[in-house]
Amino acid sequence: MTDRSLGEPSPRHQARTEIWRRLPYHVGPSARHVAMSDRLVRHGRVPTIWWHSTDSPTLLLGAGQTLNGAARRDETVRRHAGGTAVLAGPGVLGLDVMLPAGHPLAPPDIVEAYRWLGETWVGALSNLSIDAHLVTIAEARAAPRDPALAAACFGSLSPYEVTVAGRKVVGLAQVRRTNGTLLQAGVHLRFDADALASALYPGNPGPFAERLRLFAMGLHEVTDAGADTIMDAFHRALTDSLGIALRDGEWSIGEMPT
Repeated sequence: MTDRSLGEPSPRHQARTEIWRRLPYHVGPSARHVAMSDRLVRHGRVPTIWWHSTDSPTLLLGAGQTLNGAARRDETVRRHAGGTAVLAGPGVLGLDVMLPAGHPLAPPDIVEAYRWLGETWVGALSNLSIDAHLVTIAEARAAPRDPALAAACFGSLSPYEVTVAGRKVVGLAQVRRTNGTLLQAGVHLRFDADALASALYPGNPGPFAERLRLFAMGLHEVTDAGADTIMDAFHRALTDSLGIALRDGEWSIGEMPT
């Protein structure tokens, strides 16, 4: 990242500052990232934030999702979280937040556990002069359901995800283990509806891509901010809203997959 300094939290948060570990941003294969995320939630001991992106197009499937005849042109990886497909690539940022068991930001209510993360993303986008909207539970339940679009994570809305101009820009997922909770967020800098449509519906991708473009978008449609700037905007929002300060750290031996 270009700027490793967050500075001190605002005065109103001084009495309740919490220090989280920030692991180095990593670019590499999605299969490796899935393994690292799993080790982090199973063996991490302190609240941790980790950003990553893949260096090659990869179709990430939800834990229980089937391909239903989709093309295997891209590498396919199954993640441990539920939900549906994301086409990861160099223009997609992944965020993992690991919280140890009992942490107040990982309550037993699985849906409510997303609230603070969605709110922080709204604050981050505000830092980039983007007017973003936090999806409420009622809005998510009332959103129209398109069976074809539901095969893609960015083709449906869940509570506390984030939209801009009515189109989804932040997708959320979650993994719970005895040791802790892993909250995950994904954002596209450039949302490639055509490539995702070709991966999921190779026989007739055009109609799917057209509908998907109306439902989701990449951040580069509303900002020219790069990955470093977006990450820094999130870190500032995390500090301003929750009084979290980040301290750079490294993976422990026990957390790294073999």
